[in-house]
Amino acid sequence: MGCSFIYQKNKSMAKLDTSKYVEGVNNYYYTFAEFPDAKVFKDENSKDWVQHLLFGDFIQIVDLEIKNNRVKVKARNNFGWISVSKIRKERVLEVNFIDIGQGDGCHLVTPDDEHFIIDAGEGDNMNRYLTWRFNLYKKNVPIKLDFKAIISHGDMDHYGGFRDLFKNKALRFSNVYHQGIVERPEAGKVSFGKIEEGLITELVSNTTEMKAIITDPNKLSGKGSTYPKTLAEALKSNPNVNFKMLNIENNYLDAFTDQNFVNGKEFSMKILGPIPQTKNGKKGLKSIDKGGKDKNGHSVIIKLKYGNLRLLLGGDLNEEFGKIMHKHYADNNILDELIVDAAKACHHGSNHFDLDFLKAVNAAATVISSGDDEPYSHPRPDTLGALGKHGYGDRPMIFSTELARSNKEITYKNLINLNDWGKKVADLKLQRKAINDGNAPNKAELLKELDVKTTDIQKDINSFLTRFGMINLRSDGNRMIIAQKYERDAPSGKWDIQEMEFDTNTGRFERKG
Repeated sequence: MGCSFIYQKNKSMAKLDTSKYVEGVNNYYYTFAEFPDAKVFKDENSKDWVQHLLFGDFIQIVDLEIKNNRVKVKARNNFGWISVSKIRKERVLEVNFIDIGQGDGCHLVTPDDEHFIIDAGEGDNMNRYLTWRFNLYKKNVPIKLDFKAIISHGDMDHYGGFRDLFKNKALRFSNVYHQGIVERPEAGKVSFGKIEEGLITELVSNTTEMKAIITDPNKLSGKGSTYPKTLAEALKSNPNVNFKMLNIENNYLDAFTDQNFVNGKEFSMKILGPIPQTKNGKKGLKSIDKGGKDKNGHSVIIKLKYGNLRLLLGGDLNEEFGKIMHKHYADNNILDELIVDAAKACHHGSNHFDLDFLKAVNAAATVISSGDDEPYSHPRPDTLGALGKHGYGDRPMIFSTELARSNKEITYKNLINLNDWGKKVADLKLQRKAINDGNAPNKAELLKELDVKTTDIQKDINSFLTRFGMINLRSDGNRMIIAQKYERDAPSGKWDIQEMEFDTNTGRFERKG
């Protein structure tokens, strides 16, 4: 009788409704975390959480059966139970501002799963992040995702990290977008292209023109060759890669126009800069100093729109070209094009900004990407003051990858703990050398065991580098969170989360709480 009761009870258990999940192949079910966050609990009745998820985080459903209004899931390598009310079928916009030290690095995932890397810093932090994010350890063939690179401009702290990405056999880049100014050696000097009538007229606009540079041995050695050598790696990894120059004449980034809809909402990526000019029949980009200011000022500036959300993504726009950009939009009576809800601060919080441009942007939230080991003291104090004073609302928010990463005070105890990773890496290298130099009959088996240990330590290091410092923006077009990780888990969770919702009365995203 007891067995019969249990059978009948289990038989009548409710199943998760199809409106809550996506069905993949071979009975694989997945869903996403609901706004603003979600907890994965130890079991169907427990109040103890094992994982704290952000809005839009991917969740695998282990069992469709509902118990105590929860379903069994796997999320961020943790098994547990999540409330049915805290999951959603629809994917959200995900923008990850990676802590890559001094420089910029952003991983953007569209609501229909397109992946963009917008700048990649100078070192290997972006490669470590993607290796951690997609578990790329020991993968020697491209994963199924197609990546697109956007290099805002040719400064090393924006493009240098792409070299590791292009060399990574697990990643495939189909497109590389750029500003058209390609630094390279020419006649023993560094060239940015021909300058006529105060304009850089020799711009690299398409794949054919780019290949002519990055396959020329004379452009791949000597001073000024680092940028073409980096781009050459993209061609090596994918012979069919497409190189494309971006400026306002493109209007939008490829098919991402105001006629493109995802989840019933507009999703577009509009190009706000660079702004070409014509003078005495010559067309090009204005030149001020034939060097750094030109490259920075003509950074690719993108305004992303999803539903009611507007997001500004730019490079190192400086004061001189900020004035030019502001004047262009003001003179054409389209200054509202510059207004956004959130922005990535141009030039790492440098004080070389145009105040009128910053006022026009009027962002409610600004993310600054900067590093510790740099001679600029970014972000500058007057920049922080201006962002706060001229941002939207009574309490505009300013986020910093540098501050978000400052998770531990340097004490002798912490130095010993951090140094432990370094010792493990050095020891594994010595072990590998000893095995390779030796004649052990089980050499292959020993090396295989060592590979497992090496991967484990790499995962620990990469996880640490990417968990702290990253600023996470998520939105469904009407609601948005911006989150950073706590220095230490709190009883309430792992994340400091700022919530915003679109207000139809003000036409802006307003803070909650």
